[in-house]
Amino acid sequence: MITVEKALEIIRENLPEPQFETVGLSDASGRVIAEDVLSDIDMPPFDKSAMDGYAVRSEDIKLPPVELEVLEIVPAGKTPVKEVKPGKAIKIMTGAPVPSGADAVIMVEDTQYEPATRTVRVFKGVKKHVNICFKAEDLKEGDKVVNSDTKLTPQHIGLLAAVGKSRLRAYKYPSITIATTGDELVEITQLRCKMGTAEIRNSNTYSLMAQLNKVGFKPVSLGIIRDDMETLTEKISEGLKGGGADILILTGGVSMGDYDIVEDVLKKLKVDILFNKVAIKPGKPFVFGRASRGGGAGGLIFSLPGNPVSCFVITEVFIKAALSILCADKTIKNQIVQAVLKKPITNTSNRQQYIPARLWETERGQKADRDALWMVEPLASHGSADIVSICRANAFIIVPPDSAPLEAGAVVNTMRLPE
Repeated sequence: MITVEKALEIIRENLPEPQFETVGLSDASGRVIAEDVLSDIDMPPFDKSAMDGYAVRSEDIKLPPVELEVLEIVPAGKTPVKEVKPGKAIKIMTGAPVPSGADAVIMVEDTQYEPATRTVRVFKGVKKHVNICFKAEDLKEGDKVVNSDTKLTPQHIGLLAAVGKSRLRAYKYPSITIATTGDELVEITQLRCKMGTAEIRNSNTYSLMAQLNKVGFKPVSLGIIRDDMETLTEKISEGLKGGGADILILTGGVSMGDYDIVEDVLKKLKVDILFNKVAIKPGKPFVFGRASRGGGAGGLIFSLPGNPVSCFVITEVFIKAALSILCADKTIKNQIVQAVLKKPITNTSNRQQYIPARLWETERGQKADRDALWMVEPLASHGSADIVSICRANAFIIVPPDSAPLEAGAVVNTMRLPE
């Protein structure tokens, strides 16, 4: 067995270079941009009104109430024709250019318009520059608005639209194919899993698809593959062939049983096996390799144990770490936080354990003996097939290999799961 850290190192060393693609702005939210973007305009592009009101000379309304002649009305999108001179005003809408001669905008709420005389009574004075957004006060033409390697939020999308960036270069999401192996598996719509049968519903495909969908990927499933050398070879070959997916994820068939033949099939198909056992609990029989084929982004193979919890943990720990690097997206990889253990952990192992747990935030300084922000409580689990336990969990407590028993109050590393 190799350690978790060594397995992660081997995966990192064998990842292909990130790939890029051009996407439209409407499809770019949540993507990581692969270029710097500069503003092509000043923002605002002109001095504009921040309010609906009247453009005035501030010195004209020092001693309100004051009556001013209204020269014209300027809506947003139109340019003033006239100049504001002493004793004059121009009615102006939010976003419209401030006319020449005006140095302030008085809000419409502080005025009363007299249509018969085309005058406005102003009941409040304002200081110079009030309610005016000045040209280029937010951005100057040529200023950088978004840095390369930024994960784009809806706010970024709005800003990019404002500077005319309709298409952009982004890190490409690798394509992913999933296949589940096992003679014991049936589709979830087949209601044959009753007392007296040895069949199991195929939950791994759906769990894996959901884990990857959650972080932006759209994997394709090859369905269930039976534990037969010929069938496995045909289907796995389909997943590896040139023009196939960049990443193939298999579940099941990698333990030590008589029917665990996935690794043999991978070797037959000239896959370079880089490791096949990791000191992790659950999930020890985990195979990682690279296909000997051209095209695509690398032909990576992750072959996971068939037990649902093992499959889930390996995806969260290793596959998400790889995808985070390939997409330059740190949010794909789960956050590790330090938390105070509420209950002791007495069962330790020579493998690094990932124990289902409930994690919650505390108020700083709530504990008398430490300044903790997180508390964590291990959940009862019946092993690597207990999907009920991970359904209740929002985190995994990470217990290092060969650890001594951990007492309540100990500080432990904890992997947060997506909400």
